[in-house]
Amino acid sequence: MIKPLIYSILLLVALSACTPSQQVTNSWVNREAIPKESYKSIFIIAFANDVNAKIKVENELAKVLISRGKKAVKSTDVFTAAFIADTTRTRDQVLNAISATGCDAVLTVDLLDVKTDESYQPATSYYPVEHSFYGSYNRHTVYYFGYVEEPGYTITNRTFYLQGDFYDLASDNLLWSIQSDAFNPSDIESWFQGYAKLLLNQLKKEGLIKK
Repeated sequence: MIKPLIYSILLLVALSACTPSQQVTNSWVNREAIPKESYKSIFIIAFANDVNAKIKVENELAKVLISRGKKAVKSTDVFTAAFIADTTRTRDQVLNAISATGCDAVLTVDLLDVKTDESYQPATSYYPVEHSFYGSYNRHTVYYFGYVEEPGYTITNRTFYLQGDFYDLASDNLLWSIQSDAFNPSDIESWFQGYAKLLLNQLKKEGLIKK
């Protein structure tokens, strides 16, 4: 059920002047397995081989969950470096360690892909200010201040594709999966503040959590 904790992806951060946007592209719900009671204690795992990125992502997810009255436990607080380094641990031992936290569900976040594309903006030239030299006496005579030339430049855009999965810990069932993309996020904190809300709003919509 749970993927290896050290997963070979690099969680990149795109620095861009563009406004970040993210959207749900696909979702799936195992409605037959959804319990009557919503989940209150959730174990969070962000798959990333960049430890700092992993910590930041899990922190942002935990903040939003806690703000909505849920118990949130981060994998970075449970799985120590020694725990992860022990390759002899079995799947059941990992699940038992999660169960020991008192959580009844697991939320995982995984970066599936990053696509980069470039576009070239050609050079431009223009007069930035237009002024009537004779004011209101002659509206047809125009005087321009400063002729501006801007060189061409290349814009690099990055789109990040993510997947969130929600498991029932006791039954080992995958209850919900969602795919989304984010266009030119400026930094991890602001990106995942929005992403965490997006995930939890969808979980609420499906009845897996109440708030």
